[in-house]
Parts: sequence; structure tokens; C-alpha cells
Amino acid sequence: MTTGKLLGVTLSPDLASRVKDPLARAVRLSFASRLRAGDHTLWGKKAETEAAIRLGWTASPADQQELVSEILALKQELYASGVSSFVLCGMGGSSLAPEVMAAYAGVPLSIVDSTHPAVVGAAVSQNLSETALIVSSKSGGTVETDSQRRAFEQAFQDQGIDPATRIIVVTDPGSPLEKEATERGYRVFLGNPSVGGRFSALSAFGLVPSGLAGVDISQVLDEASAVWEAMGLDSETNPGLILGAALAVGHPMVATVLLRSFPLLPGLGNWIEQLVAESTGKDGKGLLPVVDSVLSGALDCLSVGPGSSGADIQIEGGLGAHFLLWQYATAFAGEIIGVNPFDQPNVESAKIAARKALEGGGSSEAGDQDLVPGGMVSSSLKPGTPLESLEDAARYALTLVGEDSYLALCVFGDSRDSTPWNRVREHLEVAMSRPVTLGFGPRFLHSTGQFHKGGPARGVFLQILEKSTVSVRIPGREFDFSQLMEAQARGDRDVLIHSNQPTITLSVESAEARARVLDALLG
Repeated sequence: MTTGKLLGVTLSPDLASRVKDPLARAVRLSFASRLRAGDHTLWGKKAETEAAIRLGWTASPADQQELVSEILALKQELYASGVSSFVLCGMGGSSLAPEVMAAYAGVPLSIVDSTHPAVVGAAVSQNLSETALIVSSKSGGTVETDSQRRAFEQAFQDQGIDPATRIIVVTDPGSPLEKEATERGYRVFLGNPSVGGRFSALSAFGLVPSGLAGVDISQVLDEASAVWEAMGLDSETNPGLILGAALAVGHPMVATVLLRSFPLLPGLGNWIEQLVAESTGKDGKGLLPVVDSVLSGALDCLSVGPGSSGADIQIEGGLGAHFLLWQYATAFAGEIIGVNPFDQPNVESAKIAARKALEGGGSSEAGDQDLVPGGMVSSSLKPGTPLESLEDAARYALTLVGEDSYLALCVFGDSRDSTPWNRVREHLEVAMSRPVTLGFGPRFLHSTGQFHKGGPARGVFLQILEKSTVSVRIPGREFDFSQLMEAQARGDRDVLIHSNQPTITLSVESAEARARVLDALLG
């Protein structure tokens, strides 16, 4: 089954036969046209309140062309003042879409979506004389983004630069960030409050950072506009319906989606991961994307890749078309699975647990931490489980992965050095023949973190907390970045343990100890 020229979605023969019924049902329900019209009743009574304020992304991408002119005018103004590089502080949908667009266009855009002191410290200690900062947060209260902004404001001042000439803010109207940014004289772009963060690629949150960095955002919007009409058709050839049905069909509770690499669209898998996992992973159900998976198709998983990849689902099209396609497909997959694709209850629970940890309260669900050479080990396992070293604990986690499990590597560390962890992820997928995901905290808390805690309880979690050797303060806060990162790791761990899934935490205190853990996982 193949659709369109501007956007192609090709299914394997077996999969094509299995999507016939859900596609016919979608046509009978007029799902696509009702979605296009903003019908918030499509996902059931419980979802109506949230859906009613989250369907602004279905409007035509062409409506954003006026915003493009404003962005390009600011870009010229900044370039004329000597600015030649851009840094984006944002989390989840506020950072991933611009990251993909910049990579797609081959233009530089530095992303700071970490609370690790080494990452933040390196970003704020560089020469900022030719740098502008984009602060992107829909709510305006995201703790990571707020903390990063504070650090950059201080860094600009320390280098004799007026932050008002270098900071651009993207937020929703009425947010605390809008008020504060306006008072400080920052340039503010307001998003559409009816567009959720992970559906915001083609809104101000995706376009402002990308356009300032040099991406041809008009082209991206044109690519999306060219397929927009097709997405609203009540037809069995609608590519959004086809992909949504293919992702969800035959897997009423859970499906594992193996995302192959898209060479012409670098980083696309990371954006898909946060959209699909955070939208569908709840109520014990969901779709788990595994980015750049090397698993074969012989497993109980669904593979997705570019044309000629041999995957179960092959997709061809420009980046703008992909953005729109996956958003419509995710909305339809959520309806099939029976979940509200617009909320993220377990992301919020982890934030609450992290705040309690920062305030010195909350529980220590993993029990006592055992001091071992090079760090500490704690787990949700029964007392007496032999975890006498970092290496033993790492290897023991692998023994917990069963035939229906997936392994999640949750690394609260320096995300700039991801190559060794990617090597481990690929090795373990092959060695265990099970899906292995890799996420750097706190970034993954805003994507797969929802699936981990709200989806099917089939995960085994190996959490690695890489202690920092440097301290970076957060101006105006009683905690620094080390304390913030550790609180986020603890909050994530505690909520995971409440979900009754095996969780082992390694607190690694040196580069040498980190190397030993990596070697142990590589076997």
C-alpha cells in the first residue's frame, strides 16, 4: 500500500491487509475531517477537556508564513549587531523539533537540554560576544529551562553584555515567562496555547529557533502545506490514517516500534520518540519507539524506516511532511489504542517527586544505598540481592530482561559524550534480542519518561547517575545544577519503583568507574 508522491507510506503486504478494518472504520467515523474541524470528542469522554484545548496544530501550516517574516527580520537585526551563533534552551518538543530542522538544513544550533553541570558549565563559560540565546518554554515554568536561563543571564552580565540585546523568548501568552521577559526587555514570540508542546514543530516553538539559526523554514512549511489537504480526507488512502493504523493495529495494549535511521533526516527518530511515547504511553498501554534500532524484524516488533529499507513501514517525504504525518498518525493511533494523546500525567508525577527531593522531603523508595568501589548502588530488588560492585549491578540488570521486556538505559550524565552509550545500546540489543532504549536525563523525562511510568509495566531500568566534578550555581535558587540533576534522577527512580518495575541505580563517581560500567555492559 503506497500513497501520494509528495509523501509516501508503504506497508508490507501483511501489514496492509491488517489495516483494512481500522481504515474502513476511520472513514465511517469521519475521523480525519472531524479532527481537522477540531472535534474534541474523538478520544472519549475522559479526554474531552484536554483535547478541547490541544487541537490548534491541525490548522494549515501556511498560516505560519506571516511569522516567518518576523523571524527573518529579527535574524537580520541580530546578524547586523554581530550575532553569528545561537543557543537554544528548551525541553522536549521545544528543543527536539528545532534540533531536527537544524540538522536537516546543516546549520549550527547549540541545544542545551541538560542539567548536568559539565554541560551547562561549558555552555555558559564560552565566549558569548557573538551569541544569542533562545529560551523556549510553553508553560514558562519548566525548571530545567528556567535554571538554564538564569545561568545564561548571569554569564552575559559577567561578560559585559546586556541580556536584553541577546535573549529571545518563545512562550505561551500569559505565562510567568512572558511577564518576566517583557519586564526585562527581551524579545518575545508567543505560541498558540492550543498547540501542545510535542505537537508544536510547525509553530513558533519549532520555527523561531530554526529560522534564526538559518533553516529555510518557509520550505519546511511548504513541505507540510503540500500534504495538509490529504491529512484531512476521510479516505483509506489518507497517509496519516494509514500510518496511525499500522502503528496500532494488532497491538491493542502495546507495540514496540523499531525506528530505523533516516539518513536524509538526521535526528528525526528522537523527535518521533517523544511525540509517540509521550502521547500514547499511559493507562498501561502504549507504543514504545526504539530509536536507531539494530534489531531484526523477526521479533514481536514493528519496524519503520525510509524507502528501500525493507522495514514493515517505509516512509518517504520531506521533513515538514514528516512532522505533519506523524502528528496525525499519533492522534489516530491514540484513538485506536484508547488513550488520550494530549496529556502526560506521569511526567508531572516525576516532576513532583523531583521537587520533593529538592526540598529535602519525599521518599527513598530504593532503600539504602550500598557504598561500592567507585560509587553507590541501590535497587528496587529484594533485600539480599548480590549487588556488590557497580559492574555486578550492571550485569545483574541484564538478567532481569525477559522475553516480553525492554531494557531502558537512563543516563543522567554528560550527553555530549553519547557514543559509548550508543555502542552499549546496540551491543545489548543484539546480545539479548530485546529492545533497548537510551535516554539522557532529564531530556528523556519529557519523552519516553511518560511511557516508562504510564505504559505497560514491562521495562527493566538501569539508571546511571554520573556525579559531576564541577559545581555550577543557579542564580536566585537555593540549589545548584548538581543538586537539581540528582533530584530529577531520584524523582524518576521513585516513580518508576511505584510502577513495580525492576530498577537499579548506579551512582558513578569517576571517569574510571564509568568506564568499568561500560565495559561490564559490553561483556
